[in-house]
Amino acid sequence: MNSRSPIALAFLLVLATPAAAVERWTFCVGWAPAAKDVWISEVFPAGLDRERLEVAYKNFLERQGAARVIAQCPLPSDDKTSVVNAQTSAEDFNRKLGATLHAVSTQEFPPRR
Repeated sequence: MNSRSPIALAFLLVLATPAAAVERWTFCVGWAPAAKDVWISEVFPAGLDRERLEVAYKNFLERQGAARVIAQCPLPSDDKTSVVNAQTSAEDFNRKLGATLHAVSTQEFPPRR
């Protein structure tokens, strides 16, 4: 048996082991075009399917009584600090426009799997 075989086998096992999943973060914003109400969620861990997340957020807000909501969620990022900063900027921007802000906690959205 070749003395390199155990090393090669160990190397292959390392390559075959999946890397630890990097947690990705986002938040969502929703608003009704004819109203001053804006709903901004807390930052939460999310997958990469942003379109599905936006549909879920729109449906959630409409179940809460909002009409004709537009929902947007930034592309998830592994840099939680930059996502928190973007969420704070969204709050500040909408506040300056005179919007009535509504916080959406992670207890409410996203739905638990």
